[in-house]
Amino acid sequence: FHLIHTILSTPSPTNLQLQLLSSPKNTKNPLEFFHDKTNPLHDFDILFQDDGARSLRYAPYSANTGFYYVRNNDKTKFLFRSLLYLGDMVLSMTSHQQALGALLDEHSSLTGLRVKTLSGLDFPGGYHYHRKKEIEPMRDIVEGRHVPYIFHMSWTTNKKNKLLFLKQMGLWYTNTLCENGGGVGAAKISKEESTMESSCCSAEPLVSCHYSDKPSVKECKDSPKARSIDAKGKPFWK
Repeated sequence: FHLIHTILSTPSPTNLQLQLLSSPKNTKNPLEFFHDKTNPLHDFDILFQDDGARSLRYAPYSANTGFYYVRNNDKTKFLFRSLLYLGDMVLSMTSHQQALGALLDEHSSLTGLRVKTLSGLDFPGGYHYHRKKEIEPMRDIVEGRHVPYIFHMSWTTNKKNKLLFLKQMGLWYTNTLCENGGGVGAAKISKEESTMESSCCSAEPLVSCHYSDKPSVKECKDSPKARSIDAKGKPFWK
C-alpha cells in the first residue's frame, strides 16, 4: 500500500502550484524550472535529487526518491507500471528507492528513458547537509546568497531530527499546532474564519537552535553537539 500511495498520491498540478506560489518570498517555484522549455533539462523524462550514495546499490544514477519530477509520457507510465508489478522486488530489497533505481537503469536501455540527476546546489538533500565537504553551499543558503528550489532532509534517521534540522536551517514554516497532522483541527478551532493554509503556515521561518555542529541560519553555539548522529561533528559557526 505504501508503494502505491507514494506513486499515486501526488497533488494535482493546480493545487501544488497554488501552494508554491503562496510560499514565502525567499523560495523558488520548482515547477517553473521543470516547465521552462529553454531549460537544457526540459527533454529529460524523469529528474531526481542526488542521493549522494555512490555504492553499487544505487548505481548508476544515485537517485533519491524523496523528491523527483516525472513527465507524463508513455515511457514514464511504463516505468511506474513495472514498479507496481514488482512489489516482491521492493520487499526483498527493503527499499523502493533501490528497486526504482534498478528499473531506471533497465528502462533507459529498454525504452530510451532519459534520466537526470539534479544539481545538489539547487536541489540539496541530507547528503549535502551532513557532509562536511558540502559546508560552503550550506553557508550560501543560510546567509542568503543562494536560494534552492527545494530542500529534502534525507540521510536523517527519523522525522524528529528532520524537523529539528529544518528549523535551525530556517526552512520550516509550519506552526507547532499543525506539525503532527493537526492541520484540519487547527483550521476548525481558529478564532477567525480561515483555511488550513492560513492556520498552519507562517509567513516567516520558525527558527530554533538544536545542534551546534549542524548547519543553522543563526549561531547555535550554546546548543549541544549531535554526538549520537555525527560523532566527528565540528561547530558550524566559528
